[in-house]
Amino acid sequence: TGVKTRQEILADIGLGRRLNMVVARQLACNGEALPGETIANPVITIQGTEGMAVQFATCCRPIPGDPIIGVIKSGQGLIVHTHDCPTLRKGHSNSGQWLDVVWDKNITRTFAVNLKLLVANQRGVLAKVAAAIAEAESNIQNVSFASEDQYTALKFTLEVNNRQHLASIMRSLRIIPEVIRIIRVQNAG
Repeated sequence: TGVKTRQEILADIGLGRRLNMVVARQLACNGEALPGETIANPVITIQGTEGMAVQFATCCRPIPGDPIIGVIKSGQGLIVHTHDCPTLRKGHSNSGQWLDVVWDKNITRTFAVNLKLLVANQRGVLAKVAAAIAEAESNIQNVSFASEDQYTALKFTLEVNNRQHLASIMRSLRIIPEVIRIIRVQNAG
């Protein structure tokens, strides 16, 4: 992928621009297995702390618990998408090499997820929704809304730990009488 020397490859690994496991796999696939060995394609475990070598796609915003797939793109490293990512379905990632990836069971960081709520346009509903999100131990990164007559569409970007945490937040929001519909949005729009 444009790297000319061994030193550049090692520097990229050291700086977190490349995953050592991916480089090793590429070298093994280009070479031949030693006698008695087979070249396997191990699944890469995503811990969420890999640095620049691993990015989480903003089109689908994968969170731990989502089925995921990795796409290696030149100059960008490994980009992690959900299996049902709209961008992948449209074929925008055909130019990369696909890898099987799974979540590490001990991830401790938070991930951004987009939710869209349709609520009855009543006084205090935004406060109720924000309080329920806080009570469910999540943080609001961004909120926007558009009102039309008796309904308001609320769009949130929330910090969550995993799918179970997201499900807990959504259950808390469904209890609010003014909440009509909740959906997880698979893109930033």
